[in-house]
Amino acid sequence: MNDPKITRPVGVNKNGYASGGVKVEESPQNLHLDPRSQTSIRGRNYVAQGDSVDVKGTKAIRKEKKPVKATRY
Repeated sequence: MNDPKITRPVGVNKNGYASGGVKVEESPQNLHLDPRSQTSIRGRNYVAQGDSVDVKGTKAIRKEKKPVKATRY
């Protein structure tokens, strides 16, 4: 008996997960030395401070024409 060839739908890899998509760049983390680890002999730890971006805001804020900032980590 001949088995029919099994075909996958377009956009699915051999494991069944979706393939393709949009490449998203990783934003810089703006790393700073943790103040508690400055004098440590065991090592240095860095803490992400995030970066500030301008966002649209809500409808009420847009009416007031106030700039809205957000911090992304």
